[in-house]
Parts: sequence; C-alpha cells; structure tokens
Amino acid sequence: MDREKEAGVVQEAPQGWKRLITLGPGIVWAASAVGVSELVFATRAGALYGMALLWAPLLSLFIKYFMTEIVGAYTIATGENVVTAFSRVEVKVGKLRLLPRGWILWLLWVLFIFSIAGMAGCALAVGAALYALIPALPFAIWSLLALAVVGIILFWGSYGALTQVSRLLVAVMVFFVFYAVAQVMPPAGEILGGLVPGVPAGSPPELIPLLGWTGAGAVGTVWFSMWAQASNRGMAGKRGEPTAADVPRIRDWLQINRMDLIISTVITAILTTGFLIAGAVILRPLGTVPEGDALGIVLAQIAGQHWGKAGEVIFLLGVLGTLFSTLLANIDGICRVAASAVGFYQGKKEPPKKWYNTFLVIYILTSALLAFVIRAPVFMLQITAAVDTMLIPIIAVMAIHICRTYLPTEFHPPRFTLVMTYACAAFFIFFIILLVIALASGVKFASAGG
Repeated sequence: MDREKEAGVVQEAPQGWKRLITLGPGIVWAASAVGVSELVFATRAGALYGMALLWAPLLSLFIKYFMTEIVGAYTIATGENVVTAFSRVEVKVGKLRLLPRGWILWLLWVLFIFSIAGMAGCALAVGAALYALIPALPFAIWSLLALAVVGIILFWGSYGALTQVSRLLVAVMVFFVFYAVAQVMPPAGEILGGLVPGVPAGSPPELIPLLGWTGAGAVGTVWFSMWAQASNRGMAGKRGEPTAADVPRIRDWLQINRMDLIISTVITAILTTGFLIAGAVILRPLGTVPEGDALGIVLAQIAGQHWGKAGEVIFLLGVLGTLFSTLLANIDGICRVAASAVGFYQGKKEPPKKWYNTFLVIYILTSALLAFVIRAPVFMLQITAAVDTMLIPIIAVMAIHICRTYLPTEFHPPRFTLVMTYACAAFFIFFIILLVIALASGVKFASAGG
C-alpha cells in the first residue's frame, strides 16, 4: 500500500510534442459545436445581416472558454463529472433552504426534453444535405435513416472511435472553409466593421442561438466534463484520493486541458468566421437563406459559385460529414448527462451502461418522431438553442461554486479565470433579456416551415 501511495494513481502526462496526441475532449467538443452553429446559424447570420453579427460568435467563444476550462479542470482534478457535483449543491438563505440537493437536475431534464427538438432539427439538416446529394428519397426519410445510423454507432461504439471520427471531420471542415473564404474574401474594412458590436433590428432570434451555441452551449459545457472523464485524464477514471506524487501530474494534465481547449476554440473561431463571411458575400447577394428542405442546396451554393457542380457535391459531402458529426457528438453527450443524473438518484458515481443505452433508444425514437412530424430544421434548432442559452449563466455560476467548494486549494482556478466566468454569466443574462424584449415586441423565430 505504501508503494502505491508513493507511486500515486495518476499516470504521467505526455511531454513535448507528444501532448498533441492526447487531444481528445476538446476536439470532440469542437465537433459538437462546429456544425449547427457554423453551417446553419453563422451562415444564416451572414446571409441575413452581412458582416453585422461577426463580432457575436467570436466574443462568445472567448468568454465561454473560461467557463469550459474550469468545468474540465474540475473533472481532471477530482475524477468526478460536474453533473454529480452540481447535484450536491443546495441553495440556502441563512437556514432557509430554497432549493434542495439535485435541483439542477430538474433544469437538465427540461433541457433534455427541449433538446429532442434540437436533435430532430439537426437530423433534418443532415437529411437536407443527403437530399441535395441524392434526391431519390424525401429529406425527412433521409433524416430518419441518419438517426438510425447514429443510434447503431453509439450503441456499439466507444469514446475512442468518436474522437477519431471527430478529428477527421474537423480537418475536412478547416480545408473547405479556408478554400471558400480565400475565393470570396471581402475588403478588410468590411470585416473589421463586423467586429464592432451591434444588434440589427429584428436580429435577436438569430443572434441568441449564434451566441449560445457557438463553441457549444450550456449542456455542451457539461458534456465537456463527461468527455474529460471518459478520456481518463488526471483523476478521471481513478478510484481513491490523489497522493502527493499525483499533484504535479494532475497539474500537467490541466495544462493539456487548456491547450486542448485553446486549439479547439481557435478552430471553431476560424470556421465560424469563414461560414459567416461566405453567407454574407455569396448567399446574401443571391437573396438565399439556408432553411427547410432546401438547406443543403443553399449551402452548396457557397461552393458552386466558384467550383461548379463538382464543387457543390464535394462541399456537400463536407457539410454532411460535419452535421452528422454534430448529431453523433450531441446525442452522445445528452445521453451521458441523463445517465449521470440517474446515477445521482441511485447514489452511484458511475451509472451502469444500461442507462446510457436506455436513454439512447428513447432519444433516437422521439427525435425521429418529431423530425417526421414537424420537418422544420431551423425553427427547431433555434428554439432549442435559445432554451439552452438561458441555462449558461446558471452553469457558469455553478461551475465557480463547485471549484471553490470542492476542489483542493492547489487546483483552484486563477482569479482572472473566475472573474471571466462571472463575466460570462453577466454577458448572457444581458442578451437573454434582450431576446425576451424582442419577442415581447413581436419579433419571431424562423417559421415552422423553415
């Protein structure tokens, strides 16, 4: 036992260039974010408002980075995912208990229900891309087939397979965006003008989903903790308490966590900028906006302007891969959160695999039903993104609380990181209020046919 204590339970972190091999949760996190936020929300923002909203996703990515970093750091330093930690928090004023332990799970269950609409919308977007490539079947049928494939992969798959697929698809997206932007690059002054914050009239229903889901939203931040836990970094996947020998090793893993997130955030920023510019320079002059069953066809015009029909096909394959990756990563994350919530109710740190599979089956079937009935990808994605965005301030404050309450002192986040996470909460509270005011004044989301 003494030898085990001296050796510690945490593996040595890779050093030097070998650290690049360990990139995983951040890349998966980027794959979950890059897709809907870029291909749909950013492209629509460019097509509808030109460069006016370019500032929004970039500022959102920067400010949400700090919240996501401390969520991942908590799991790496303790081995516990944040859903379990959040579940222990109760809200008191003096001796008066306002909210009991586990109250956060109520909100996550509400989001679980709303997210079904979002994943149905994402499946419809995949179906629209397939329909643009092979119009032999209606896009709703293609969507159902895509959901079935996702269910099979996740039922029999693993985290390692998801990481490898995500790495490949992020690389494909980078290639397509760089090439497209190089062909349509607008004047520098026009791009710089888009970096000045401003909210065009009627834009909040487009702006809030773009802010909330660029770089993943509230539940996407929670998923990052799940993926960090599955990657076995630091204390993740270990039993017992860290020893003195483990402390420097955990710090090394925390540095890798930061590097992983920084690289993923930069990738997401580049892709978001590229798709918004493409929407502004190519689609806006044509008067076309990605929506409905024509979503894939409209997106293909980004490539068709310069590469013709062959370019459209190649680009659509990239779009298909990107959206499918998003669907795969998001459903995986949602089911992990749901299974972890059940684990809390049962008093188990690691819920049985059967609960993940149970929620997977439920989720696939309900998403398929909703996709077949409503068939409005943009509308469903916007509604889900707006609800998810409303939880970001809560997740940010809760993340700070568990780090200050449960983390050993040597692993506490820097003060600047905590201040920026509070700023993240305040930032999104402001824009949530802005959305509520806009909706109250009659501004609407995309129509149910969009």
